[in-house]
Amino acid sequence: MEPTWAIRPQGFDIEQVRQAMVKSSLNEKIQFINSTDNVIELIEAFGQLMSREEIEFGAEPLAGLHVAGMMLFMLHHNDLASTQVQRTLFMQRCFDYMACTEETHVHDLCTQILLLWDVNQSDNMLNLILCCRYASPLGTMAQIVGSCLLWAMLDKLTDLGFDEYRLRPYPELMMAIAMVNPLVYLQNYLHSLNLIVRVIAALLIAGPYGSTEKLRNEVGVPEHVLEFPNADAAVLFRWLNTIIEELRDELQVRDGHVQERMIILEASCELLKLVHAHLADYYQSLYSIADFEDDGFVSDQQCDNDTDFEWLL
Repeated sequence: MEPTWAIRPQGFDIEQVRQAMVKSSLNEKIQFINSTDNVIELIEAFGQLMSREEIEFGAEPLAGLHVAGMMLFMLHHNDLASTQVQRTLFMQRCFDYMACTEETHVHDLCTQILLLWDVNQSDNMLNLILCCRYASPLGTMAQIVGSCLLWAMLDKLTDLGFDEYRLRPYPELMMAIAMVNPLVYLQNYLHSLNLIVRVIAALLIAGPYGSTEKLRNEVGVPEHVLEFPNADAAVLFRWLNTIIEELRDELQVRDGHVQERMIILEASCELLKLVHAHLADYYQSLYSIADFEDDGFVSDQQCDNDTDFEWLL
């Protein structure tokens, strides 16, 4: 019988959270996790530890706290909508607690997080990708740690040979794209392709297609590290377009992978739309409509129809 994998992020039940926390250095401090499965009660209990600064600085204890923040954010419970704000603020607070963006600390922190969060299981990787995507806009520390974890997962999926967890120049995405032949992956590694597309999307949202001002101004990350060149984006666009075109044909095949093909098509279209929007803005800035104002100067009015530039993509 073929193994079954989750094809969308599934979240966690309380037992999975407890199993992760047992492995953390916080275990003795958080015995309350065994006496309740109420997410608000758990958030309040962790919050008290942070308020009293009972969680000391260091990669191991902070990794446990970050994992708790992310797993409780995705904890299964009734009426998820009513706790959305509390869970989001809690995850933000966990990342901001004793935040330190020094490279060695971030590397050690990510190492410990990945020991607690077993990304060898694709279900866990899907969940972590989603957590990093949601966490990255919440603060500088969340953005840095989330980005480093996403690069680590991309390395695991494509064997890029990274030897440390750190922010990386976005042109390095092209190494992964060059190694992932859509035609081969659609035939033989469908599940990996699903994960790769999701990681790339999350990386772009956490970096050049999101907000990078604080990383540049507060942390001093060089601008070139946070830019995704438009020439590379155009290659990514064509790569995604190949996936989408092939999937449209393969959707006619009725086998056990129809649903996963649909999910990959959905994720690829979402990312394609994101890349297209940024490329369209770029090309519009290059090919603005030149006409003359009443004062004789050339107008910088831009075209307002993205489709005018689709041929350039």
